[in-house]
Order: sequence, then C-alpha cells, then structure tokens
Amino acid sequence: MRSFDSRRPAIPLERLPVPEVIAVVEPFTAARPEEVETLAAAAARLRKTSGSVLLEEGIGAEGVFIVLRGRVNLVREGGGRDLILSSLGPGDVIGEGCAFDDTPMSTSAVTATPSELLHIPADIVAAHVRRQPDTLVRLMRLMSTKLRDIENVASSLALHDVEERLRRTLVRLVQRQGRRAPHSSDWILAPVPTQSELARMVGSCRETVSRTLSAMARNGLVSSSGRRMILDERLVTGDAEEASAA
Repeated sequence: MRSFDSRRPAIPLERLPVPEVIAVVEPFTAARPEEVETLAAAAARLRKTSGSVLLEEGIGAEGVFIVLRGRVNLVREGGGRDLILSSLGPGDVIGEGCAFDDTPMSTSAVTATPSELLHIPADIVAAHVRRQPDTLVRLMRLMSTKLRDIENVASSLALHDVEERLRRTLVRLVQRQGRRAPHSSDWILAPVPTQSELARMVGSCRETVSRTLSAMARNGLVSSSGRRMILDERLVTGDAEEASAA
C-alpha cells in the first residue's frame, strides 16, 4: 500500500504577497530574506487564458514560472500527435533550466485552464543561484524529480494497459493537485482534466478513457461532481484490482 501527502498549498498562493509566495515555493525555500526581496522585486504576476503557450519545446526559458492558480501541461509533440508528460498545479515551477545557461526546454508548457502565474526573469534567477548555491541544488532536485516523472510515464506506456495507466495518472494528479475529502478517506481532484486531456496523458483515445472511467465508476473507485473528481482511497493506494474483482 502506498500513501502520500497532497502537495497542494494549504493557503491559495494567489492570495499571498509575492515575497511570501517565493519564500514557500521550492526551489527558493532556503533563500535568505534579502534574496527573496530581490526576486520579488523583479517578479510579475501574469494571468493566462486556457491554451496559452508559456514555454516552447527546443527554446530556452525566459525565466521561471510559479503556478499560483490553474493547471499547466508539459507537452511533447511528434508524428502529428502530442502527449502530455506532466500536469502541474499551484506551487509547481516551470522553466527552471533558465538557471543553466539557456538550456532548451524538452517540452512545451501550455495552460490547461485559466491560470495565474508568477514570472521571474532568467537573468534574475541566474544571478540569484550564483549568490545562493542552495537554490541551485534545489533546482537540480526539482529537475531530477520531473525527469523521473517523465521516465515513469514512458515506462507505463510500454508496460501497462490503459486502465493501469489511467489509474497511475489520476494518482499523480491527485498527489500534485488534490486534497483529502472532509471527514473521509477519499481524495478530491479539482479541476479535473477533460477526458481528451486524460487520453493525451495515457497515450490512448478519448473513447477508451471514457469507457475505462465508466468501469471505474461502476466499481466505486471514482465519481464526478461538476469539475471535481472523487477518488476512492483504494484507487490511490493501489488496491483497485481487488475492488474491480469484487
């Protein structure tokens, strides 16, 4: 059985002053107060509509984006199709490679919902990590985690059927963007990706994802309410197979 704590910030980040946002978000949590103030002075709040391209694959990031509200997909295109390799939510950082001499993006970053972000220019981030190496170490840790997530997606495509790929995808999403349901062991994922998005995350088609979700719903593993999806604890901990066989 697996367990985890939701990474969703306890306080909505868009409500916090910019210095407080930077101070509580990795990789800047070890930054000295004067460094936080320097980063905050150069930062800009941005509001983007759904489908906005923040960063393009193959092009260096112009700075770091911190997601305050909404969801951003990391997308790789090829053969006329695209695959969503990761979906990021509040508290996640995009474009951290800008601290390493204009390293090109391996994916594009596209907003999946109306989103609010904090942008810190690349030269400000690069100067900061030279003054505070602790942040550089944390940036490398973040990049390593993202690479591991992408490798997990790639191996899942090769080794698992659609149902298991979808289960793993929902677990990753709720781990990043979900929260515990009040007075329950269930988990709430909101806003839930569309079925088309989920299909692009698991390398399948919308119709197959729809049928798989319906089967999960019949087994009591998922349910929907508006833009929210409720995930049963068995699905999250990996006990879904027992539930499906019941």
